[in-house]
Amino acid sequence: MRVIVHDEPTAAGHMAYDERLADEGIPTLRLFRWNRPALSFGYRQRPPAWIAGSGPAAAGVDCVERPTGGGVAVHGSDLSCSVVRARRAGARLRDVMAALCEGMARACRAVDVAVAWNVDVEAATPIAYCLTQTSPYALTVGRRKLCGFAVRAYGASWLIQGSLLVRAIPEAIQRLMPPSVRHAYDARAICLEEAAGMGLNDAAVIDGVLHAMRDV
Repeated sequence: MRVIVHDEPTAAGHMAYDERLADEGIPTLRLFRWNRPALSFGYRQRPPAWIAGSGPAAAGVDCVERPTGGGVAVHGSDLSCSVVRARRAGARLRDVMAALCEGMARACRAVDVAVAWNVDVEAATPIAYCLTQTSPYALTVGRRKLCGFAVRAYGASWLIQGSLLVRAIPEAIQRLMPPSVRHAYDARAICLEEAAGMGLNDAAVIDGVLHAMRDV
């Protein structure tokens, strides 16, 4: 599998880059970070009013539609990934997602964070906020969500996008959130640093994920 560690300067650039990878159809793992706080929402999803208005731009928060599905995801303190896998005869999406979840789980275990995942769990419908609702293709610590993935079929390939919350949600995003949304994240989401009980270095997290995902 081709491995790319590449940060685009803009949120829209990240999504366009992933779409190009999906169109190429070459098996790929890409890891990336966001240059500034951002909110992404699923393909053809209507974003909540607090995101659709002018508030995010005024607060220095980018907003972008993802090419994959799912609810709103928070960026700027996470490590994001995109995976392209071929939709060849006999390939099952469930197996692909299980391998991806287990790979990310190994990366978490490397910093002494025990996580659980279940690709067969029923999703809350519709998903409004990725880290606050039950969904398949997610990693949890107890009852709190740490990482989530979304997928879309592209011709001969699958594009999978994921986000591992490494640190607390950026303050610029927290200030924008309505109280009910903020409380939902506080109760149902957790970052890797909180779960590990220590600060984590970006380069070390990236290296850990690359090592853990080498067989995905």
